[in-house]
Amino acid sequence: MPRRPIDLTRKIKDIVQHLLPMPKEALAPILHFKRTTADIWTSLAYVERAVEQGDRYETVVQRHLGRVYGMILVNLVETYERFLKEVAAECIDELAEYVVDDRFDVFSIRGSTLASHFDTGGTLGRSLCESATWLDCEEINKRFRRLLSEPFQSGGASFELFPKQPTDALRRFETMNLIWQIRHTSVHNVGVITRSDAVKLRLWTGESVAAPSMLSPTREDLRHLKRFLDETATLCNRRVADRLASLIAAIFAPTASTLTTKAKADRLAGIFRLPLTMGNEIGMVPPD
Repeated sequence: MPRRPIDLTRKIKDIVQHLLPMPKEALAPILHFKRTTADIWTSLAYVERAVEQGDRYETVVQRHLGRVYGMILVNLVETYERFLKEVAAECIDELAEYVVDDRFDVFSIRGSTLASHFDTGGTLGRSLCESATWLDCEEINKRFRRLLSEPFQSGGASFELFPKQPTDALRRFETMNLIWQIRHTSVHNVGVITRSDAVKLRLWTGESVAAPSMLSPTREDLRHLKRFLDETATLCNRRVADRLASLIAAIFAPTASTLTTKAKADRLAGIFRLPLTMGNEIGMVPPD
């Protein structure tokens, strides 16, 4: 008896029903970032241990691990991009009730996208941030600069998430743009460095890059990438948190009671998982 044909369309639809619940860390952007990168790194370690067992051809192992390393690279960078989206969304949600200027115009969104967010209980911040890409430091700076500007200051504040003239602690503009370009090559060209990619990579590295060629990250590359993104996420989380707390304090605290100021400070501390000061009140980080 012949086998029944497989309905591939049905099988593809089934993919979006194979789900897991969101981790509890998703309530705070920095915790969500750390949980995901830790899961990615643990998965890599598991695969590496698995291939160490039994007989194997080292050349074959390295070829397959090379493909895994490429996928890990993309996952690490995408996790950082999601972190930026979530941080910006939290800023919008916290500012929305206190400002009436045009700061949110820096984000563009289609009506259908907006409708889908609110139909599923989404927030204003998520509706404005989630559909956009966050893969260019110039654009990221523009969004955060305007978002965290003083009220009715159309030119935006001096705040930049990735300063072009940085102190030693903030020397990240060129490196992050290089990472975005590596991500582009990995995602859109499956690791093939085209001649146009090589030009952009050369501009960000200041070094020649051969093309056409295949990007082949090593495990050491991934370790250094993860460390850089971990440090950058922690730094950005602190800088955005301090700026947002200062901005809301300037708008909100002068007319607020001590009780409501303390509640707002606690809320911000919970979002960023940092003790934050508003006026004379210190927001306390809740237990995880």
